[in-house]
Amino acid sequence: MADYTVFVSHSSKDRWIARQVAGLIEERGAQTFLDEKDIQGGDLIPREIQQSIQGCDELLVLMSPYSVDRPWVLIEIGAAWGLDKKVVPIIDKITPDQMPDLLEHHKAIDLNDLSAYLAELESRATEAPS
Repeated sequence: MADYTVFVSHSSKDRWIARQVAGLIEERGAQTFLDEKDIQGGDLIPREIQQSIQGCDELLVLMSPYSVDRPWVLIEIGAAWGLDKKVVPIIDKITPDQMPDLLEHHKAIDLNDLSAYLAELESRATEAPS
């Protein structure tokens, strides 16, 4: 499963939650892309994000009151959608109908049910070709 990569998209105000989620994903053996750990000083941020979305297996997007209308979060969702990547919305303190229109047909998982996502991820990552 070490080759399976999850891009974690989030608002900077949800940074702590993003770190916790990324840590739980990594404990399951998958890799994560998290801007604060994977983008270094001097890197071109848009290029790093674009390349990381191209190289990931799925995009997990933390949807909260802070992220629903953040331009970079929406750009990341659109980029993943355009590349036909799996997009998994994890909702925190919002309802599914408050998500951006681009996610209206995606099944959202409540942050309180993160263990369900982690189990699904483990199954997908194990079945993914190496």
